[in-house]
Amino acid sequence: MSKLAKASGVPQSTIYVYFESKEDLLRQIYLYCIDKMNTTVMNGFDDTKSVKDCLWDYCLRFVEYMKSSTDAFIVYEQFLSSPISRSLELENVVDAFKPMYGFVERAQRDGFIKTTLHPIVVLSYFTLPLAGIIKGEIIWDNPSGKYVYGLLFEASWDAVRVHK
Repeated sequence: MSKLAKASGVPQSTIYVYFESKEDLLRQIYLYCIDKMNTTVMNGFDDTKSVKDCLWDYCLRFVEYMKSSTDAFIVYEQFLSSPISRSLELENVVDAFKPMYGFVERAQRDGFIKTTLHPIVVLSYFTLPLAGIIKGEIIWDNPSGKYVYGLLFEASWDAVRVHK
């Protein structure tokens, strides 16, 4: 916190006016990044298409955002990999993903997605594997592309959909 205060040019005590601790600051940064991501990804989102098409669109928008906002992606990756992420309350995560959370709940009520899966788990089936591929692209310069995203999407879709 002292390094942060020095870099930002404010007294360390000022930081503690807004954040209880370093962990609280990191949680708030993560939630801010997730909120910004969701706002961007959901801008113009068309939920009148099929559930599968809507999820595919969400995935492509997620990839596009993360690849164009590498700082936000790094915060996302580091936070999820840190022990601090365990302190995040489920309702904080639900709030952050509220637009897609509601979409998944509706798809579950309509019989398209398994009701045994929590909506956050459903979304994680799609975003976490994609994040791994994006990490390879951003950090290790591994090329992939829409074909690879499509393979991951189909595997995720198969895992969460109701098989009739």
